[in-house]
Amino acid sequence: MNIVHKVREFNRYYTNILGLLDRHILDSPFSLTEARVLFEIGNRNNCSARTLVQELNLDRGYLSRIINRFQKQKLIKRIKSNDDSRVFHLELTDKGLTVMNQLGESSDNQIENLLKAFSEEDKFMLSYHMDCIVRLLENKQASASIGIRHAKTGDLGYVIYRHGILYSQEYGFDSSFEEYVLQGLAKYVENYNPALDRIWVAEFNGCIAGSIAIVHVSPDTAQLRWFLVEPKFRNLGLGKRLVKEAIEFCKPRYKNIYLWTLSSLDSARYLYKSFGFNPVEESSHFIWGKHLTEEKWVLNNISA
Repeated sequence: MNIVHKVREFNRYYTNILGLLDRHILDSPFSLTEARVLFEIGNRNNCSARTLVQELNLDRGYLSRIINRFQKQKLIKRIKSNDDSRVFHLELTDKGLTVMNQLGESSDNQIENLLKAFSEEDKFMLSYHMDCIVRLLENKQASASIGIRHAKTGDLGYVIYRHGILYSQEYGFDSSFEEYVLQGLAKYVENYNPALDRIWVAEFNGCIAGSIAIVHVSPDTAQLRWFLVEPKFRNLGLGKRLVKEAIEFCKPRYKNIYLWTLSSLDSARYLYKSFGFNPVEESSHFIWGKHLTEEKWVLNNISA
């Protein structure tokens, strides 16, 4: 099934689940479109018919009939604009506000009943993936909107999972790479020192956008590990922000930082070089199902 058919199938499934394919929504006398118009008028300042046509992608004639019916039912009122006498703003009457609130309560009850059988984990996953859908469709992920926080419970498993998936999809690594990441993180947890070690996670609207870590190796040296930026968040400066976060953490604690990367990862190598890292060692061998050249890069005297 191609992606177009998959999206259409999901849309039919979702609207059916919420009962949106019924003639009326939420056991009310309103169609889905009429309810949306009512909600838009109730939640917008200076709402006009032009605004509704643009935001809801409605036919002007169809919208005009809805507005006229709402006026006859005394749900809305027209108010002449102070700035332009040719423009009328639409506002809910007290009756319209009551109807909108009733629809809102009915919608909340419907969703609550739908989620009754869900565990807290299921609710989290539903919310998480809905945020991801919005993020991908809107494509408005500005770097400034992406927060960077310390890793919390559950993040390490996700870091392992995404490393396994992305390195398989993008570089053809086999499952032994995921095992390698798992073993490294298990050792990190076993030897964790909160004063010397740290994992950061970048997050956008509840969706994990990337990760990076600093692991203590000796009293004056740390290793930078598990650096990853999700494909949809690349070229936004996020990678640079994560590396800078890691280096700033190291400055009062260590003299040197090193990392291992691959000769084929041009973007990562360019980023490391921009921060002053230099390659000092390389090793070619068969690993993770591929013939690869690993490189050790070092940043010295960072606290100077």
